[in-house]
Amino acid sequence: MENQKRKFMKNSLKYTMGFSLASTIPSFIFSSCKQKLKDLNLKISLQAYSFAPLLMSGKFDIMDFPEIVRNTYGLNGAEYWSIAFMNKEKDKNFLSELNKKSEDLGISNTIILVDDINIQTMEQGPSLASLKKEERTKAIEYHKHWIEVASKINCHSIRVNLKSDVGSEEDILETSGESISKLAEYGSSYGVSTIVENHGGLTGNAKWLVKLIKEINSDFVGTLPDFGNNGFCMKRERLDLSNLTKPCDQQYDKYEGVKELLPFAKGISAKSHEFDDKGNDINTDFEKMINIIKESSYEGYIAIEYEGGMLNLFGGKGNYLAPHEGVIATKTLLEKLI
Repeated sequence: MENQKRKFMKNSLKYTMGFSLASTIPSFIFSSCKQKLKDLNLKISLQAYSFAPLLMSGKFDIMDFPEIVRNTYGLNGAEYWSIAFMNKEKDKNFLSELNKKSEDLGISNTIILVDDINIQTMEQGPSLASLKKEERTKAIEYHKHWIEVASKINCHSIRVNLKSDVGSEEDILETSGESISKLAEYGSSYGVSTIVENHGGLTGNAKWLVKLIKEINSDFVGTLPDFGNNGFCMKRERLDLSNLTKPCDQQYDKYEGVKELLPFAKGISAKSHEFDDKGNDINTDFEKMINIIKESSYEGYIAIEYEGGMLNLFGGKGNYLAPHEGVIATKTLLEKLI
């Protein structure tokens, strides 16, 4: 099964239809849709990962993303995913054009979710939390590059992952703290923060993550609370793009987890998966989550991150919507509650 998934991904990336999401969905569909935000300090943005299945089949171009955010969904906040750049982030002219397009459309670029994963082989790069200094050094240099990319398109933060299959909680706390401190110092000269998402494993333990953030004690470090069950799964096979649908052996209470991470948040990921006939996400009580956020001091964007399309791609058992419909369902739900 795993070989089939990898073969599918490899073939999908080679296959290009020659058109993008921006050209397949008429921009006028949602031009009359107004955001009715009750609290001006909370805004809705869109995460590019929502369109990951389209990226895999060559139907999503990151250059179109600002236009999609503005004209297709009527939003003004764009959150990026490193994989979607498809190595174009090395082209200064490309980044300049992307930034200009965002500015012309009145789009605020916010965060880049950075994943060091080869999506053809599913192999992961070295970890910032590794107990091996050589691996940490490589990971730090990799993320420094993305700090530079973020600054070029006016994002305020990059999101990093902390993964380790060996070592005690204290060992990983020490190595992670060392790596993120170096990134925070580097990012300070660019005005770009390094933020950690609850992404399973030790980071799924909100208390551990809060301890890490407090020990680093930098204005250029923070959290990215994620609504998803996977993000608060403390014990399971390593979370990557190929095992999104596997069950969790030890789950942290995600409502308590979000509450604990919010004081350090520089963004929020409204992860959604599957909806009932009333438009509610069946895995997360969005009303409860939004109330937790409203009771906190958080101000800024809450990003739509629809994952149902990816769950469907990897054989998840559920009634998942296509990416576009999933984004609309999440947007509608958030607008009703904010």
